[in-house]
Amino acid sequence: MIDDLHNSRLELVFEKRIPGLRVSEAVRHKKFNMKNRHFHETIELHFIIYGQRLLFVDQETYRMVPHTAMMVNHNLIHKTSTNPNMPPDHHNFILHYDRSVFDEKFREFGLKGFDEFGSIYGGLAKFDDTEWQLILSVIDEFKAACEDERNGLTSSMEDHHAFLYLQAMELAGIFAKSRRRDLQNKLREKGIETAEQQSVVKTGVHSKVHDIAMYLQGHTNENVTLDDLAKQFFMSKSYLTRVFRNITGFSVVEYITYIRVRKAQDLLRNSDASITEIAEICGFGNITYFEKVFKQMTSQSPGQFRKNPSGDLMIGLKQKNV
Repeated sequence: MIDDLHNSRLELVFEKRIPGLRVSEAVRHKKFNMKNRHFHETIELHFIIYGQRLLFVDQETYRMVPHTAMMVNHNLIHKTSTNPNMPPDHHNFILHYDRSVFDEKFREFGLKGFDEFGSIYGGLAKFDDTEWQLILSVIDEFKAACEDERNGLTSSMEDHHAFLYLQAMELAGIFAKSRRRDLQNKLREKGIETAEQQSVVKTGVHSKVHDIAMYLQGHTNENVTLDDLAKQFFMSKSYLTRVFRNITGFSVVEYITYIRVRKAQDLLRNSDASITEIAEICGFGNITYFEKVFKQMTSQSPGQFRKNPSGDLMIGLKQKNV
């Protein structure tokens, strides 16, 4: 059943959930910053209809405006916030694609499987006027079909779900086409920034948080402390801690743990290194601590993950979406 939600601040105005797909639409007129750390096993496709938003993904902060969308690959940390230089008013439309349904559907549409699709096309895309009007029409058709279901006008639940899946795939396909064009243009014309690169916020605290995140990603095997970071980036510990959490939703310690486990996952998938060696390479100190943290974050031991590396990841640190 469709949920048409009109809360006291008229924020979440539409939501639809069917197996493997969750779609929501929000219209906000007040400052809204996602407070908590946030990642999930679904691929998120985030459209901005009007207004502006800042979206931190992994280590970069992007400025999102109309005619753009961001695809966040599964299990990447991300956090949205209000652009401090713009009014808070914004309107978004967000789809969450689950592996259980869309691994097969992506393949059927020639878009590779779930993991390949997320890794190849993840990022920001900018649409031309024709693409944008098509996107808006597909969104309207999706919502109209949900309205028909609520009014008892659909022939069957199976046909209704099939149509919604088709509309979700249409949006993913338009996004993938734009990303391919942008990446191909970059290859042809050296020195030309992609739409994604042009949207990266490169000033102020966002630039500083990017530098800190990149430094941490490059020093996973070291015991980096807050004192070390404060000296490295000429900031007080309290200020560094505050701005890093405000932008990423993670404390510095949580972020270090996240990237260490992510690196360990990559090594377990793609190397013959022993679990003991991986614990050392990723800076965990000893295998007992490594296995404890890894299982807390993934609900699997390192050995179990090595045997089944395609399973859903980063379960243990999830918090309720905000």
